Amino acid sequence: MAILIQADRKTTNTEIYTISERIRPWHLIGRQRSSSQLPHNDISLGLVCCSALISFCLAVNLQAVVDEWLDGYKQDREAGMLELINFFVQCCGCKGMVSREMFNSMQNAEIISILTKEFNEDSANYPLCSPGPQCRKFRAGLCEFAQVLVHSCQNSLLYDEYLFSSLLALLTGFSDSQVRAFRHTSSLIAMKLMTAIVQVAVVVFAQLKTTQRRYDVEKSKTAEHRASEKVEELQATISELQERQEELSSVMNATFRGVFVHRYRDRVAEIRAVCIEELGVWLRENPVNFLNDGYLKYLGWTLHDKQASVRLQCVRALQGLYKETDFIGRLELFTSRFKVGLPVYLFVCVFISCLPSYSIVLSEGLNEEECSQLYPLVFASHRGLASAAGAFLYHKSVILSLLPPSLYPSAICLPPSLSSCHLCCPGFPIVLPSPFCRPFHEHGAYLVDSLWGVADSELRDWETMTSLLLQEAGQEQGLLDEEEGALIELMMCAVRQAAEGHPPVGRAQGKKILSMKDKKAQAQDKGRLTTHFITLLPQLLAKYSADVEKVTKLLKAPLHFDLETYSSTGRLEKYLDLLLAQVCGIVEKHTEAVVLEACARLACVLCSDKYTFSSRAYLAVSQLVDCLADCFGSHLNELLQGTADEDEVYRAATALKKLSAFSSAKDLTAWKLFKPCFQLLKNGVESRDIDKEVQIPWMLSCVVSADGSSSELCSVPRTLGESPSVQLCASSGSHFTAFELLCDLLLLFGPSSACSQPALEALVHFPSDSLRSDMAAFLLDYVFAEPDDEEEVDEESKIATLQRRRNQLAGYCKLVIYGVLDFSSATDVFKFYSKFYKDYGDIIKETLSRIKIISPVQSAKTVCLTLKQLFSGLALEEWEGKEFGEIRELAKKLAMNFGIDLNRIRQPLVSLHMDGIQFAFRGAAEGEQPPNLPFLEILSEFSFKLVRQDPVLSAECPSAAPSWPSLRMYQRSLHSGSSKPREMERNATLSPHSTPVAKRRRTTIQGQKNIYLNL
Repeated sequence: MAILIQADRKTTNTEIYTISERIRPWHLIGRQRSSSQLPHNDISLGLVCCSALISFCLAVNLQAVVDEWLDGYKQDREAGMLELINFFVQCCGCKGMVSREMFNSMQNAEIISILTKEFNEDSANYPLCSPGPQCRKFRAGLCEFAQVLVHSCQNSLLYDEYLFSSLLALLTGFSDSQVRAFRHTSSLIAMKLMTAIVQVAVVVFAQLKTTQRRYDVEKSKTAEHRASEKVEELQATISELQERQEELSSVMNATFRGVFVHRYRDRVAEIRAVCIEELGVWLRENPVNFLNDGYLKYLGWTLHDKQASVRLQCVRALQGLYKETDFIGRLELFTSRFKVGLPVYLFVCVFISCLPSYSIVLSEGLNEEECSQLYPLVFASHRGLASAAGAFLYHKSVILSLLPPSLYPSAICLPPSLSSCHLCCPGFPIVLPSPFCRPFHEHGAYLVDSLWGVADSELRDWETMTSLLLQEAGQEQGLLDEEEGALIELMMCAVRQAAEGHPPVGRAQGKKILSMKDKKAQAQDKGRLTTHFITLLPQLLAKYSADVEKVTKLLKAPLHFDLETYSSTGRLEKYLDLLLAQVCGIVEKHTEAVVLEACARLACVLCSDKYTFSSRAYLAVSQLVDCLADCFGSHLNELLQGTADEDEVYRAATALKKLSAFSSAKDLTAWKLFKPCFQLLKNGVESRDIDKEVQIPWMLSCVVSADGSSSELCSVPRTLGESPSVQLCASSGSHFTAFELLCDLLLLFGPSSACSQPALEALVHFPSDSLRSDMAAFLLDYVFAEPDDEEEVDEESKIATLQRRRNQLAGYCKLVIYGVLDFSSATDVFKFYSKFYKDYGDIIKETLSRIKIISPVQSAKTVCLTLKQLFSGLALEEWEGKEFGEIRELAKKLAMNFGIDLNRIRQPLVSLHMDGIQFAFRGAAEGEQPPNLPFLEILSEFSFKLVRQDPVLSAECPSAAPSWPSLRMYQRSLHSGSSKPREMERNATLSPHSTPVAKRRRTTIQGQKNIYLNL
């Protein structure tokens, strides 16, 4: 057999190669065919060699190659066999060849041992594991070659008991080799040959079945109508097909037991994945022989493989099986034994393939406990995984909705009557299993996003939802209180999804640009929901106005409306008046902050000047503020005189809380509320008796709404500076809020406000030293404090506490960034960068980045000051202990924040080193080691950021240096860019000094004290 190809070297000749010679460039690329005993060249097993194999597998017609090889094999069976074996050997990346003598006189184990010695020991690379798309094509071509070879021999040579028996026996030996290249390549080829043989076995089985049926029909005929010759012919064909079937079964069993059983648990994940992938093909294509528990158990065991790629192949195989309804009966035992293996928390790629299979298995025996392991995945951040879980949940809910409620007592209905009421879409996802009770109310947006792909039409059925909500509880199809709350949450999340068209926070995979078609569909959805809810929202608010949770959710609906619809026709303006009336009534009924904030947010949107109806909304909100201001003013004198009773204090505090909520939505300057509120605060400072419900929540909002030119406003900074106890020494229930408000007020009266509005320059105020000390102490006591496990047992409390502390730290850091506090105040934060990195690392890192932009040199000096303060707090005996190591670890983390551009950070780093050296040699006595000299070990953590080729550094290093370990470590770090371990430096043998003793004494202290000071 010959193939015309172009030689790999530069030549004009066209040479003819056989199958083995065509791939010989793997080790003799560019050699003449006659040069059979040339010495090995230096060409490595690289891309050039791989290209030779790829060109064979892809650049030629594989069917023609196999046909020509078969012609040669029929003429000389032994030569053809050697040619095929050497081809597979070289596909493994081996430089050796199997000679005729080796093939005739040696066992397979001996041949493999000789070939093993021919591998290039310096390279672990071989064609199947080489990187790049070229070698992936080679793999595909090699697999195709194996398939073509079997199918070309399926009518003759497949049953000669020589070709495939010998080949598979050798491949079985290679698959057991310690050489990964032999093991991987031979396992792949053997599994692909096995797959092709399985396909041939299926054809033979079909032929046997057809022939047997024809034989039975012919045999059933009467003697006068029966053709004896045809019966004998069919009988002979049946016997031949049965023999072939037995031969194929023998080959398949030998390959399965010799290769698969050992390699499906190989330590190389790629080999395990190949075995499981091919097993899935055998099970699917030849279920008669393979779809039984003896083979399925290997899939069940592999579900727990430690590699995701192997588990993925296993799940894909199962997915193909469960899609065939004819296989369900054969899978019953497997499902009962291994169904608990699928919900194990595998990687995302495995889950996405796994969940569609579970939707199919659902009707075949998964109970509620097993399904509950999959339900939480609808709240996953990965949108593909969540959508797959949503499809599973939708399938489950459709099944439950078709059952009577008595058959699913563990489920909660939303509601069970909805399916019978919603006749046009009986598959409405109305039944939520019990695990959703708690997380649904907190993460409803994620659940709706997960279901949006399979139940979007049901989730947009606003008519059914609102009609159910407006039904009275006494009616036949009325809802329970819990059902109403869940349905309102579902409806509001669906409204947001339809109006905005993007997934909730954490689900978006980058910014998606909507096409014109998508924008048009989104606008249509927004218009439909607006038209529907405009007329019904006032009724819903009226019905649920007393329920805090429900009314808060309903107040979010207008934020997603096309509000211009209110002014499109005069008929709809009355619904705007009804909506405003309901909002005002809700404000009068409630004092909860969440409800008041929702009302204020809605009022702010409706009062926007871009809408033509804004004047109507502005009038309604102004009237509401008038009532609240009058209520507060009626009790002001009693509050100032201290004669107000408990009811009067409550009414005044309630009015203030409501006004405070609306201060963010409306300018309250016209009501002149600042003066009485500030007088209340001032009286509280003087009497040391502060009612936190009256003063603290109002402080920031009253300042924002006040007139910037008033004298009272100018006195606020002085009060803050003179009476820090108001904010930091308040009762335990308000000092956290007071600190946050103090940070906001200091930022408001900081220099940044004057930069944006020069008229506010007179209001700029900087905190006093005592206030700075109190704020730093607050951070130490309440932010950088170890959590108390006894006080906060549940995780929710811990998360809330951490979030509050992060807000307080962020407020303090903003004061540093915007110039209210100087950079030295940041040392109280940087000290805890390493210790609290998990909780506050992002905030501290961002603060470092911001001040580095403002002043690179001062930021570097601030870092050095942080380390000096920590070092100064250590006792002499602690320089060898854990605390000193923690300071060095902090220095390492701080050094990593200087960036990678050494030229840009050169000046800040030099300034840092100068400050550190001065500190290290401070207080040095004549002839004695400076007390702060170990600080150089901390400073050495920044040496790798210096420009090592700087000539100034070399010029400043004295020729004679004392033998203090810390100094020697620092010097070496400057030269090498990394510090050596302290123990090695301190235990190193001192080299003899070449300078005289007298000169050393003169230069030891003074020379080292001045080292690098002129950088």
